[in-house]
Amino acid sequence: METPREWAKRFNRQTMNEEADSHSPNAETPDDSVRASEVPSEPFPCPACGQLLAPSCRVCVACKHAIDPAEIAKPQRDMVAAPLTVTEPKPEPVRYPWVLFFAVLGVSFLLAQIFIEFWDLEKAKLAMGGVQALAGIWVFFDALRQHLPRPLRWGLGTMILPVVIFPWYLARRRAPQSSVPFVEAEVGPVTRFLFFALAVFFLLCAILYVVQGPALK
Repeated sequence: METPREWAKRFNRQTMNEEADSHSPNAETPDDSVRASEVPSEPFPCPACGQLLAPSCRVCVACKHAIDPAEIAKPQRDMVAAPLTVTEPKPEPVRYPWVLFFAVLGVSFLLAQIFIEFWDLEKAKLAMGGVQALAGIWVFFDALRQHLPRPLRWGLGTMILPVVIFPWYLARRRAPQSSVPFVEAEVGPVTRFLFFALAVFFLLCAILYVVQGPALK
């Protein structure tokens, strides 16, 4: 059984150990740990006036409001949980390039005059038809290579109306993210059938002109 003197020594030893632990620099109370977790690590707005403050600021420089870390911890968590969503603007459709239109029109007249100078009128017409066909074929395969929508429409449109469609395609291929609703828009079955019939009619007329046109007087 402990004597009163031994019990007093053991009590004093325990008291000294508790005081040493309480004065230790590494000791951390529950309140200190909670506040340390609430202290911001990035600039934050003042809860009272919205002034942007440094992480170490504890008094607002604008409204002199005392900053409580508990007031700014929740807004920061909400900002992290809800990231900003940026919507990209939709590209505008390609406008008709009138400068290219007049350039293609001038080149067409120049080619026609050259063909007429070297051949008669019938052969010049045949040569111009060949140029239109080659332009339409190039447009079709180039649209496939550029991954542009409706390559067949672009190719047939260039064959049928080269002066109108060909300049528009040249402007379209320089803006792959845009579109040309006049050519690339979805159409109904009736419009699709009429377009197909017009293309077939044009091809038949071209074949008949090549085969029988020069012989007819």
